[in-house]
Amino acid sequence: MANRERQGESLGYRVMLGGIKGILRILVLIALVFVLIYMGQQAYALGYEVFNEQPVDTGEGRAVSVTITDDMSVRQIGMMLRAEGLLEESATAFVIQELISEYHGEILPGTYVLRTSMIADDMFPILAQYEESEG
Repeated sequence: MANRERQGESLGYRVMLGGIKGILRILVLIALVFVLIYMGQQAYALGYEVFNEQPVDTGEGRAVSVTITDDMSVRQIGMMLRAEGLLEESATAFVIQELISEYHGEILPGTYVLRTSMIADDMFPILAQYEESEG
């Protein structure tokens, strides 16, 4: 009789453990779905920033002088341009825009005059010149 009770307890334990595992699997799948939805939204937002460039100002905009040094990365340049009010998009979007542009790897150090009415695609040819730009 005691042996049957232990078997019954063992069976009950296995059923309970199986139920808990099933619930955990469902919770993990739900969490995975939420993570995938979040990542999809972030990817869409970044893609929108990269391919739907908008200037900060319409019309002629204002002129802003910026200096790029040898040791600046493309991300640092994008962060500086955003801080100076020349870009609406994030530094990450600027990095991707530079990566897919025909001016990839050609941004040169120097002092440049850019306008708030420009988009990144307008800035790349200027930033790739050897001599200083006059706006």
